[in-house]
Amino acid sequence: MRRIGLAILVAALTAAAGGAQAQNIFELLFGIKPSRPPQQPPAYQRPEPAPPPEMPFDEPRRPSAPAGPALPRVGSVKAPSEDSVLGRDLKQNGSNGSLRIERTSRGDLRVRMTLVGRRSAQSVETCTIPLAGGDGAPLVAQGRPEGAPRYQLQDPTCPLQFDILDEAVLIKGPSDICVFQSVSCQADPSGMWGPEPAQLMPKVRDYEAMRASADRIVRDNYKVLASRARPENARPIIAEQAAFSSDREMMCRSYAREGTTSFCNAKFTEARALSLATRLGIGVSTASAEPRPRRRQQTDPYALPSTDELMQRQPGED
Repeated sequence: MRRIGLAILVAALTAAAGGAQAQNIFELLFGIKPSRPPQQPPAYQRPEPAPPPEMPFDEPRRPSAPAGPALPRVGSVKAPSEDSVLGRDLKQNGSNGSLRIERTSRGDLRVRMTLVGRRSAQSVETCTIPLAGGDGAPLVAQGRPEGAPRYQLQDPTCPLQFDILDEAVLIKGPSDICVFQSVSCQADPSGMWGPEPAQLMPKVRDYEAMRASADRIVRDNYKVLASRARPENARPIIAEQAAFSSDREMMCRSYAREGTTSFCNAKFTEARALSLATRLGIGVSTASAEPRPRRRQQTDPYALPSTDELMQRQPGED
């Protein structure tokens, strides 16, 4: 009866005390510890990275634009001088007529020039025309508008433009052929005036290398010039470059032994390279720079002389 009463008392106390207190009563009365439910470990959570500290004067970064293809470097060309043709006998296409430029005592240039032409357009009979009666005519300097020295022959019947190249002269005449009524002869002086083929043969490889180098410079400078031009101005540049090859072929196909020497092609291409370089603002002056005077080094009056200076001194010098 005592046990039954004790059990009833424990049950009443458990109901009144609740779960946590009932566990303590059982531990006190009977020394029994109830089993605890297994506790699950907390789920692992990856810590979020801390944002970078904000700088007070940082600006938002803008995505950089993709870099376009790099343009070729602008090529420079050595400009010719009048000395390369002074006193030399040049011929049209290396075979016809004669041209000789000389410098007077006053420093001016004069030209002795003889043209070879025909009696008429339908005639096969040739004739010769000495300009200025063979005494020589003065050349008027026109500067370097396209890089090469330019001169003008102010002949009333046949005004000519001379572009002096290295070892050659590129002559441009009027749109029509020159007609000389006094001698019943007509001639077209336009074209490349240069040495005869026999004088060019020892330097054939040099002229081939000159043409290859000038071709590369022409391509590079043309690309740079076209890229700098506005869209409305680029079309004439493209048309001019497209006509360059055909103009060279038309002019140089009549030069004597051109297939072997490549002289006319090399000089015409160099003239084109000079023109493009001048339009790009590249200096082509041939004047040699004068040597700058060496600066006099300031010496310390209290410094001791070096070993070399002591060796160069003569005995007895202080």
